[in-house]
Amino acid sequence: MNKTSIFIRTTRAFLIILAFSLVSCSKTIRTDDVNSSNSNDLALVDSSIKPNTNKNSMDLYFGIDSRGAAIKKTDIDKATTIYAFLNEEERQQIVYLNAVEIIIIKNGRRTDVRSYGESDQLTDSQLKLLRSAELFTQFSIRTDFKTKNTKTGKLEERFFNRHLTIVPEKQATYINGKKALITYFKDNSKEDMNVIKGNNLGAVMLYFTITRNGTVSNVYQELMTTGYPSIDEKFIEIIKSIPGQWAAAENAKGAPIDQELVFTFGLRDDC
Repeated sequence: MNKTSIFIRTTRAFLIILAFSLVSCSKTIRTDDVNSSNSNDLALVDSSIKPNTNKNSMDLYFGIDSRGAAIKKTDIDKATTIYAFLNEEERQQIVYLNAVEIIIIKNGRRTDVRSYGESDQLTDSQLKLLRSAELFTQFSIRTDFKTKNTKTGKLEERFFNRHLTIVPEKQATYINGKKALITYFKDNSKEDMNVIKGNNLGAVMLYFTITRNGTVSNVYQELMTTGYPSIDEKFIEIIKSIPGQWAAAENAKGAPIDQELVFTFGLRDDC
């Protein structure tokens, strides 16, 4: 094969490769154009969805209760073992109990008023501490125990740390019912939820007293906040303006007494 023939064939092959590259490039450009168009369409759809983080669709928690889990004074006076303060599921987990410590809480902080025991039977000191506690006293019961791992069958160290509040036989109640009260909170705070960005919302606890006369007083906030001052302030305003009547709490003798309640608001998983 002479040099001229080789040159012609080489040149022809180069032109074919070049033409193929141009066609491929052209197709790639058109494909990118289509994708760009689709991306713009998707962006428009996304932009219509993202700002719509419908606040009402957020899983929000509204709750009103006593500070900590409520336990009646009469139940405190009858308690002789740690099991009086645990539910059935918690009881079933305990294979061997190591220690129990009862600690009085004031202003949200643990105090040095406490009593220690090493069995499920409450000690004389623990019984005296609990039975001498006044209504609305807060306390925690730390229970250290061993439980069996269901997968390995081995014993593992665990603990419960329940926070409770001593309440009277009859607690303060809203005459129209708790459901109506929660609806009141939801309906009167809807517009204020527009400031929430995404799921960036903390939990807040607001405290208020239902007096022996059935009125709302002493509304205040401690350290917890939603992160949105306007929402916190709105709920304080809402609490102060609760319509309708309250039935005051009553002590063991049936006399009306003041009771502090807690309003809790935030994302359901955080409350």
